[in-house]
Amino acid sequence: MNSWDEKFDEAHYIYGTEPNDWLKENIYEKGGLKIALLAEGEGRNAVYLAKLGHEAGTYDYSKVGLDKTIRLAESEGVEIETHLQDITITDALPKNFYDIAVNIFGHVPAEGKKNMLKNLIDCVKPGGRIIFEFYSKRQLEFQTGGPKKSDMLYNLRELEEEFSHRDVEIISLSEKIVERHEGTMHRGRSAVIEGHLKKK
Repeated sequence: MNSWDEKFDEAHYIYGTEPNDWLKENIYEKGGLKIALLAEGEGRNAVYLAKLGHEAGTYDYSKVGLDKTIRLAESEGVEIETHLQDITITDALPKNFYDIAVNIFGHVPAEGKKNMLKNLIDCVKPGGRIIFEFYSKRQLEFQTGGPKKSDMLYNLRELEEEFSHRDVEIISLSEKIVERHEGTMHRGRSAVIEGHLKKK
């Protein structure tokens, strides 16, 4: 059992069952899109997208999290395709397959960041979109959720640098102070970086 299995090994959904606000702002259309969710955990965002009629596929390192995703989906009358996968390895997802790729607070160790971001972009078809919300390094000031290690967090400069080497158009990319109330793990004022990209 890895550390994420241990974290998710609770009867309740530690990040809640409601979707993330940034995701809802950017994906609200109904029906027919293939959407990949990286580091989706217990499935709250995937279930929201499936209820809109999309084909949601989750990729997560935690078998316990994936099992909770399936249970949540069943309780809401939808189906989710789950994949037990380390999203920091090369070619972790199929290339040019999805219409949209999502990562909501799916933080990874520093050495896995580049591969995770590459997978997030590579799995989307040309013309597809990439949507993410990460905690910024300023989040350490707030202590309302997220990793306690600075190198697992982000700053705008490193993301701008990374995307400058990728075939993407930045629709929006900004650091914000927001309120997040997601289960017992994200509680209150938070420093985040929100991104919305389009693959060329």
